[in-house]
Formats: sequence, C-alpha cells, structure tokens
Amino acid sequence: MNCPPLLLRLDISETEHHGHTVLWLPIFLAWLILAAILIALSPLIILAALLAWPFGWGKTVLLFIPLVCNCICHLHGLEVNIERKDRVLFISFK
Repeated sequence: MNCPPLLLRLDISETEHHGHTVLWLPIFLAWLILAAILIALSPLIILAALLAWPFGWGKTVLLFIPLVCNCICHLHGLEVNIERKDRVLFISFK
C-alpha cells in the first residue's frame, strides 16, 4: 500500500503584477483527525453494513473505507497546473 501524501504545495503566481505566493500545508494532520473520526464511526459503519447485507449492499458498505483510503494514497505525486491569462495555479501533493 502506498503512503498518503503528507504535504500539499499550493503555488499561486500572478503574471501581471509579478506576485508569487507559495503555501506548504501539512495535510498529515488532517489524516490523523480523519483516522480518529473513522475509528469513532466504525461501530456505526459495521451496523449499517449488517442492516444492508440482506439487500446486497453490506459488502459495498464495508469495502467503501478501503476504497477511499486507496484513492487518498494514490494522490501522492499528483500535480495540477492551471493557467489563465492573469494567474497560474500549481497544486502538488508530496
């Protein structure tokens, strides 16, 4: 399993005013809060899966959490570059 991204780099450049702003955001703190919420809600998720099992949705409910974790872990290395006439926005997950 890949590890989730730990930092988010947000780079905003203005072409007309030659302004340049770079923000490094520690998103590993968000993962800790999200893990605590997930642990707190796990009994409710298991209960929802048990209630949905007779209708064929129980397995889907249980596999939703690993699916979301896999998507988050694959954000590592993603870079998005958005260019407009007056500004450039660069987002990078490290």
